[in-house]
Amino acid sequence: MSGTADEVLGNRYRLIAPVGTGGMAVVWRARDLVLDRDVAVKLLAGELATKPGNRERIRAEAQVVARLQHPGITAVHDYGEAGDLAEGRNGRRPYVVMELLDGELLSNRLRAGPMSWRRATQICAQVAAGLAAAHARGVVHRDIKPSNIMLTSAGAKILDFGVAGLTGSVDPDDERDGTVFGTPAYLAPERLLGGSVVAATDVYTVGLLAYRCLTDRLPWHADTPTQMIANHVYEPPHPLPEIPGLPAEIGRLVGRCLTKDPDARPPAAEVARVLAAATGIHIVLPDEDGSTTQEVHAPVQPPDADAEPSRGQRSEQRRGQRRTWTAAAVLLAAAGATTGMIVWQPWAAKSGCRVDFYIRPEEGGFAERKFEARVTVANAGNRTLDPWVLRFRLPGGQTIDRMDGILSHRAEIGGIRVTGEEPLPPGKAVTFGINGSGGEPIPPEGFALNETDCDTRISERGPGSQLPGLTGGVIDAPAGEERPPSLPPRRPGGRPPGDPGGRGGSPPALPSSSYGYSTPPAQRTRKRPRVRA
Repeated sequence: MSGTADEVLGNRYRLIAPVGTGGMAVVWRARDLVLDRDVAVKLLAGELATKPGNRERIRAEAQVVARLQHPGITAVHDYGEAGDLAEGRNGRRPYVVMELLDGELLSNRLRAGPMSWRRATQICAQVAAGLAAAHARGVVHRDIKPSNIMLTSAGAKILDFGVAGLTGSVDPDDERDGTVFGTPAYLAPERLLGGSVVAATDVYTVGLLAYRCLTDRLPWHADTPTQMIANHVYEPPHPLPEIPGLPAEIGRLVGRCLTKDPDARPPAAEVARVLAAATGIHIVLPDEDGSTTQEVHAPVQPPDADAEPSRGQRSEQRRGQRRTWTAAAVLLAAAGATTGMIVWQPWAAKSGCRVDFYIRPEEGGFAERKFEARVTVANAGNRTLDPWVLRFRLPGGQTIDRMDGILSHRAEIGGIRVTGEEPLPPGKAVTFGINGSGGEPIPPEGFALNETDCDTRISERGPGSQLPGLTGGVIDAPAGEERPPSLPPRRPGGRPPGDPGGRGGSPPALPSSSYGYSTPPAQRTRKRPRVRA
């Protein structure tokens, strides 16, 4: 366990006893020796504390939450790093000091069975109000679930902004090689599909939270994390069942929150108003400038369910026609406890590269061994490469005299480095030309794009035959039938493997018809999912 009882952090916070443990951190009850009050101290668990990326993440969480002043968000008081200075940064343990809440986790309350619809809507209204305040400051929580909501005498409080992101920024999951941190039952579709951070992600999980509090179940049936994840992307949610006394607009609101398209979901402030109006409670929402607050009493009527679909809803319909997932992608979800922290990579940054290399000797150039070649390099991964660098090795004695259609190239120890002129999106390719001389006009080897080995196919052409043209920019990658055939490699001079002929003699002319061979791509970039309890 991270920390020990009676340990003093930063000469100020004496640890008393752990009050909560998760897959990433331990929360302690502690005594602030300066202000003489009890506080909560969050310490990263075990070896996680020694990793710089985790230290940066918990510090960023503290900075984000410290700027959010709202009665529905747990307040952060301090941040520090404890440990022996002589051990350097790796010996330091980061910690966050927060207000100590006296109450019950919503996850524990739900284990006791269904709650009244009034209590359910009150809790979700307070959560939505806190999220609206965060969204006004450009912060998206991205991990709303029952275990991150504390029920106190003052109302519901949002905990743990550890995977929060800034609105409009690149999804932090993408920056972490596509690793998704979250609980399978509470992952919005856009978090699984990748993209920028949007506030609507929190609205989706508030919809799930409301459904769970009102019915004691989720809007789909699922026995495994894999099914849960597939439900978020594929399956429309079951409408709320008939609940005696529940206003009809609540059912329509929950349905709008759970739509697959983020653009079609209502803002968190509207969700908070409608839910609060159902029971007449007071909530605190951000003012227009996001810096002050106001109490809201009157309801905001949701749009008529029979009205013409909005632009966002029409966008959802179009996206539904475009988005496709393979069963294999869904099966990448790791099995584990449904309430645990799953680290899944359905949209992980998968590298992939295909190279088609066409080479022919120049007519009349046999004496100087001159040759011309075309290289088509395709991005077979799922992330845009910007920049992209292609490396390969030349056969002995060969030199490159000129390259066309490429930004730059240079010789390095062990090969040639080619730098792309513009970004290379997934499924796109560029073709550039090479003019060289020396050695036998045989193809290079060891093609690797951004350090990922390429599926390489070679086509040798006879003198005077046609080579592919230069693309002059990024185009669609060639289809499988447009690539050279995949055949066993030949030896220099055009001989198949095992043919001993030609030793000591002049290399014969290349065959008039093309042939090819392929080398399989390396598997070293493949990721495996992990599950954290």
